[in-house]
Amino acid sequence: MSQAGEPKPKKSRDSHGIGIAGTSIIVFILGVIVGIPIANMGADVLVRYAGEVFAVLFGVFLIILLIAGAIAFFRKQIWGAIFHRAEIEMDRFARPLADVAKFAAEQDVQQATGAARDLAELVLARYAWVSTRRWLLGTITGLIAAIAALAGSALLFQQNQLLRAQNALLTEQTSRLGEQNKLIESQIELGEAQRSTAIVPEILEIGALVGAEVERLRASGTALPTIDNLSQSLRARILAATTAARPYRYLRTPLLDLDEQTIMSSGLLRRTDLPASAVLRERLQADLGQAQFTGEQLGVMSDRPLSPERGQLITILVSSGFTDLSELGGADFSFAEVRAPQLNNLVFGFSNLRFSDFDNSLLIGCTFDGTYLEHARFRNAQISGSRFSTLTFPTLPGSELAAMVRGAELSGTDFSGARLNTVAFDGSRGFGTNFDGAVLHKVDFKGTDLSGSTFRNAIFGVADFTGASLKSVDFDGALVFAPDFLDVLAKQAVPDSFDPTRFSLEPITAEQFALHPRWADAWLDGLEEKPAFRIVRVKDFS
Repeated sequence: MSQAGEPKPKKSRDSHGIGIAGTSIIVFILGVIVGIPIANMGADVLVRYAGEVFAVLFGVFLIILLIAGAIAFFRKQIWGAIFHRAEIEMDRFARPLADVAKFAAEQDVQQATGAARDLAELVLARYAWVSTRRWLLGTITGLIAAIAALAGSALLFQQNQLLRAQNALLTEQTSRLGEQNKLIESQIELGEAQRSTAIVPEILEIGALVGAEVERLRASGTALPTIDNLSQSLRARILAATTAARPYRYLRTPLLDLDEQTIMSSGLLRRTDLPASAVLRERLQADLGQAQFTGEQLGVMSDRPLSPERGQLITILVSSGFTDLSELGGADFSFAEVRAPQLNNLVFGFSNLRFSDFDNSLLIGCTFDGTYLEHARFRNAQISGSRFSTLTFPTLPGSELAAMVRGAELSGTDFSGARLNTVAFDGSRGFGTNFDGAVLHKVDFKGTDLSGSTFRNAIFGVADFTGASLKSVDFDGALVFAPDFLDVLAKQAVPDSFDPTRFSLEPITAEQFALHPRWADAWLDGLEEKPAFRIVRVKDFS
């Protein structure tokens, strides 16, 4: 039993080896036909030339079928030529096997050897036929599986390609939806702006009434009319108008944000052959966000809500001769957009001017003592002889409460690019106030809390920081004209609020000083003739 069962594992191993050989040949053919082009030209080639690839594979499949058919049809001739045997049926094994046993018993060596030879030929022919048939079947089966797998891979590649295209379309669609949402938001805001501007006729009516009141007061001998001289009904109407005029975003041109110097020098842009015009063009591109200055920029939404109507009320009152607007107790001028070219001797004591906008304005002798100016904007403004200091709040008659002293609230107020000459901030509070790129001369910061404020790239003339809190204040890039500026600042500031070792002073040449955007505005009583130094921050804030 054990001897009869021994050949079977060997036959199984041989068949397995033949199957592996057939599969290896199929994999080799598939690698040559498909793998090399994919490796060299990418997977898209398989999808693009899928018809040609499958035609080649189908041709190989037909060739193998033809070879298998030829072998099966000419099997007798092939086996006869190789093994001298054409018939290898199982019943033919009995005769040579019996002859071997018979001649072996008779001790006829020659006859036994011939019978054994016949038996060996039959066994080898039978084994060759079975192995060839299995190899052909394995090869055909492997090729069919390879074609099926390749078809699935091609479909998968094509599906991935379509998914990538779909993702690109979805991304574009999402972007378009985002743009559409922005347009819808802009449309809603513009609709709100249209409703808010319905108060303009009321403001014009108030202007006419104020003008009539001023004529009446002057006719009665009042040379300098005040808010208190106006009728109670008109004052109430003004207060109601400041409350009814709500802030909103609206379309505006970026050209309104250009300062006077830039507007004046922009005429040189037509001289493309001058090096200065290229520098100016870069500045305008940074300011406007556009490639070139054409004089006609499309309108863009304002970056935050504003109220031009409240600004118009201020302009009407100022143009009518009323300078002390602190008498309008309860008036709401927050978000007011003031576009008066010049404001002289204007008083806003204890007024609400949060988020207001005085960009590019000329303020001379104005008083903002005790005013709420959080996040107000004075960008590129020219401010001279003005105050942002403390004010004593008047107590009610008969009240036992002590008088309240309040400084101007300047947290987040933006003075970037402004020119401040003879301006007092003493006693005010300004967390995170922005003085970047400003020119400051004869500026009083005594007792001011400037924690977190920035003076980056500012130009300092004479400034007094006595008793000022300078926690985390950044002077990086600021230009000064005193070699001991940092030491003096450390002595003047609140103890332990300013670390002079965080900064260093580097001397600069006159040519480097002239490159500052506010160089033309920095002629500060002869200070420009002194050696200039740039403050450089060398340590991070802890």
